[in-house]
Order: sequence, then C-alpha cells, then structure tokens
Amino acid sequence: MKKVRYLGYLFILPAVIAMILVHVIPMGWGILISFRDLTLRNIRNWREAPFTGLKNYITAFNPVTTVGQRFLRSLQNILLYGFVTITVGFLIALGVALLMNKPFVGRNIVRGIILIPYITPDSVAYNFWRFIFQSRIGILNEMLLRIGIIQEPIMWLVGKNTIWAVIIASIWKGWPLTSLMLLAGLQTIPVELYEAARIDGANAWQCFKHITLSYLKPVIKTIMIMNILWNFHAYNQFVVLFGRNPGIHAEVPNTLIMREAFDNYNYGQGSALSVILMLMMLVITVVYQYFFRVRAEE
Repeated sequence: MKKVRYLGYLFILPAVIAMILVHVIPMGWGILISFRDLTLRNIRNWREAPFTGLKNYITAFNPVTTVGQRFLRSLQNILLYGFVTITVGFLIALGVALLMNKPFVGRNIVRGIILIPYITPDSVAYNFWRFIFQSRIGILNEMLLRIGIIQEPIMWLVGKNTIWAVIIASIWKGWPLTSLMLLAGLQTIPVELYEAARIDGANAWQCFKHITLSYLKPVIKTIMIMNILWNFHAYNQFVVLFGRNPGIHAEVPNTLIMREAFDNYNYGQGSALSVILMLMMLVITVVYQYFFRVRAEE
C-alpha cells in the first residue's frame, strides 16, 4: 500500500513542480517587490531597492494621487462592467439554453453555430467589434441613424460610451459558453418530474421555478463564480478595442497594472495593485462560497 501511495505522489510531482515554478514563485516575488520602490533604475539589483512598507498600497487607495484616482475609478468601471455583462449575458444564455433544449430540426447544427462567438479568438472578435463601433463608417451607428434612434453618430471608442461598447462586445463573446453549460444542466433533469408536476396542476412558471432552477443551482453556482473571476480579470477586450490606455471611462485594474508596471516602469506599484486585486478576488470567492454553503444548509 505504501508503494502505491508513493507512486501516486510521484505521478503528481511534475504538476506540483510546474505549479510552484509558474504560480507560487512569481506570486511570492510579486508580493515581495510590492513593498519596495522598484523601478527601471534599480531592477538589476532589486534587493537593494528602497523598502517602502505599505506606501504602494496606500497610494493605490489615495484619491489625491494619480494612481489612486485611476485605480479607484478602475474598480468602479470593473464593477459596472462585471454586473451588466454577467447579468445580461446570463439571461441571454438561459433563454437560448431553454430553446436549445427543445427538440427541433437541425438542433445539433444550431448548437454548434451559437458557439462561434466564444471560439473566435479575442483579437479577431474584438477587432470585428472595433469596426462595428467606428463613429463614421461603423455598422452600429449606420443602423441607429437609419432607424431614427440617434440624430448624429455616437463616439463609441472614445469618451464616456467606451465602457458600454466593451460591455456589448463582451456579452456577445461570452454568453455562448454559459448557454452551453446551462444546456448540459438542463439535459440532466428527468422529464418525468415535469410530467408529474403538470398532473398535480403546476403551471409553466412553477415548473421552471421549482424544478428547472432547483436542478440548475449547482451549474449556476459554477457559472457565476467563473464569470465573476473572468470579468474582474478582463484585459484583452479593453486593449484590443481601445489600446493600452483605454481612458478613465474604460480603465480597469488589469490595464492600469500593465501600464503602471511595463509602461511607466513602476514595478513596485504595479505589483501592489496586483496583490490588491488578488486579495479582492480571494475575499469575493470565500464570501461567495460561504453564501452558497449557508443557503444549501437552510
């Protein structure tokens, strides 16, 4: 038995080593340099960089400083972006999953087609939306002008509308995966439950509430935590649509971190921002898991 147990440890050893090299060591180094004034001047001798304690962390939340202003604004932007993208994307995905769960001719083909937005590479998908959002030659403004909803072209890629542009593009890109996961959950629900409920006099809403949603709870739990983490770490869509500096209306933590660390060469401040974001995600995950565990025990 001992040999078998040691053999199992041997099999997982490469994965453990890879995790240490790829995740643990870089994360530890990032935490370490977040307490130092590490810049391009002293990067070669980073151990000699001045120790600043919590200065980088205080700066991140200080609205007087430029970094603090932009970081606090980036948190507001990512909260708005995440809330709208997750909510609207989930509702669209749920509606499509319910339709895809019903039998009709060509259902398997349609199930494959709806995955096209998700499997399209980010660089292609968001460049496609970049052309759609062009103020003068973009398809979206042209359609809105012809319908009569607007009287002049909207600037989607500059200014206060940028956050809504990336929200629209992200919803289009992300809902197919959520729909596929919900569809997989729907297919595990026994049809006999719906038949028994109808015999007992339950209407469509009662069947959906007490059967469909009840069986989908574990799937929804997984979908929500995945979407929360993915949306809080959003980066590609913002950079492809707006460049490395998306402006204050579309600034999110990851774009600010990348620019502060690799454009301004303020590695200590960038690391501090990264650690703050990591701790925020950890807290959200723990609270989320605790909430669902308490609800499950009730």
